[in-house]
Amino acid sequence: MEFLSDVTVELVRHNAADSDVVWAARVSTAGEQSLEAVHQDPERSRGLINYLMRDRHGSPFEHNSMTFFISAPILVFREFHRHRVGWCLPGDALIPVGPLTNGVNKKIKDIYADWHEGVHDSVGGVRELPSRRHPTTRTVNLDTGLIESARIADVFRSGIKPILKITTVHGKVLRCSPDHALLSRGAWVKAKDLAPADLISAQATVPAGESTGVPGPLREGVRDEEILSVVPDGEEETYDISMPGPWHNFIADGIVVHNSYNEESGRYRELQPVFYVPGRERRLVQQGKPGKYTFVEGDDEQYKLVTEAMEDSYRRSYEAYQEMLKAGIAREVARAVLPVGLFSSMYATCNARSLMHFLSLRTKDERATVPSFPQREIEMVAEKMEAIWAGLMPLTYAAFNAAGRVAP
Repeated sequence: MEFLSDVTVELVRHNAADSDVVWAARVSTAGEQSLEAVHQDPERSRGLINYLMRDRHGSPFEHNSMTFFISAPILVFREFHRHRVGWCLPGDALIPVGPLTNGVNKKIKDIYADWHEGVHDSVGGVRELPSRRHPTTRTVNLDTGLIESARIADVFRSGIKPILKITTVHGKVLRCSPDHALLSRGAWVKAKDLAPADLISAQATVPAGESTGVPGPLREGVRDEEILSVVPDGEEETYDISMPGPWHNFIADGIVVHNSYNEESGRYRELQPVFYVPGRERRLVQQGKPGKYTFVEGDDEQYKLVTEAMEDSYRRSYEAYQEMLKAGIAREVARAVLPVGLFSSMYATCNARSLMHFLSLRTKDERATVPSFPQREIEMVAEKMEAIWAGLMPLTYAAFNAAGRVAP
């Protein structure tokens, strides 16, 4: 058993530079000539970046991508879910819910409302609480190419975003944010990187053994469809769905789409005994009222109590978890005894604009125009992400701080 007081943040891959902001902004006045800015020294355009940040012209800061690996206690990921602002669908996107053979299509904004407000009956009473509302939807088994049923893990509202409209030659239409990933020739490709004649995976009736070469009955699966057009289609309030592993995808308007937040799953692997215990530098004592409280240092006895109580609780809960596994209890059931101090890991993909929004809320910084008071554990993650991003896009980072750390 291992006890840790710190978190891990690593940059897995990226396509992020200050020049991305410059050419994305210049297309509005220079058209195709804006591509010349891709290879220019972005230092020459420091003033443009500062202007965009100051006047909150946000879309040029979205044409980049960073994927982070994060290892932290589960209590951090509970808060991290709130910041899914990259990959999104408009409210009218239709999501199939219910049984595979007798389901219905439902707008994602209505799934969100049911999830967070409860399902209302005809006279306005709440029939089902949101805590009990975990509908099933469709996910694609990427090994077989067949559509399976899986329970939605969570539903999010992600704010107003630019929208692209993708139409296939067979008439399927998907509207999504430019960063949303679609399945194309077995790989996940962002909507903004797709073009006419590219192929994307769409829902279709296929022989069950088609992908393996073994004959079988007809089943719902996916087939490639050619894209007819990809065009901008305004801005709208957007939403996203989190799906469980191992596939992390779902069907929207008949097209296979991905979600941007992938956490390890206690359903599919045995969780390891790594737990969070605050270090001596973590302030333990809360003073004041909610909204105006502060944290101060604890004394030696308080730190001793926290350490001993946490470690003892972790040992007992993990022993119970192991006991159930040895008795043949399913991992997805046994994991219920494990606490939120258990370490988990995830991949999080974002662009600079969404990261700035995250940092403005999850770091406490004297340069911030609007003060924030984050929980220390998620602030530890945010600080490490910020340090990595600062090295990738130093001009954008400097402009963010100069503008009072307000996301554009």
